[in-house]
Amino acid sequence: MAAEKATATTTEKTTTTTTVEKEAVLPGSIFTVVRDGANFSILTKAVQAAGLETTLGSKGNYTLFAPTDEAFTKLPDGVLATLLLPENKEKLRELLLYHVVAGAIPSATFVDGELKTSSAESVKVDVDGTNEPIEINDAKIVNADQTATNGIVHVVDKVLVPKSWDDFKALKK
Repeated sequence: MAAEKATATTTEKTTTTTTVEKEAVLPGSIFTVVRDGANFSILTKAVQAAGLETTLGSKGNYTLFAPTDEAFTKLPDGVLATLLLPENKEKLRELLLYHVVAGAIPSATFVDGELKTSSAESVKVDVDGTNEPIEINDAKIVNADQTATNGIVHVVDKVLVPKSWDDFKALKK
């Protein structure tokens, strides 16, 4: 009887893992000021959905005009939910970057004029006097000069919407 030979074939599988290191969100950064604030749960969710937590949480020097939760509720019906859809991530990112200006700008240094935002569009600054709140477009700064390790947060009572948006018509529903 012929001896049967059993042949075992071993296949080695090599797996390469690529680790992408995300920059850490720094303690005391603009993102942590917003995330830890009592009135910014919607803004925090939007920043995370747009992938901007690292931008607002890392080294840099920014001014953020931060809309409160109440400010987001003033948007037209359904707009917030539509903005938070994955297919609108870039539009959400653009909207949020419209609230960010390069450099830490204390409220005492604001003058009438325009500021170029990180979305490349400008916001109008209106300083009426010492007893009136400063306005950014048509939003009032209701709490100014919250300092962060990477800039300043000014709380606003409305979501700033770029003029080019034409009442949110470009959103995918």
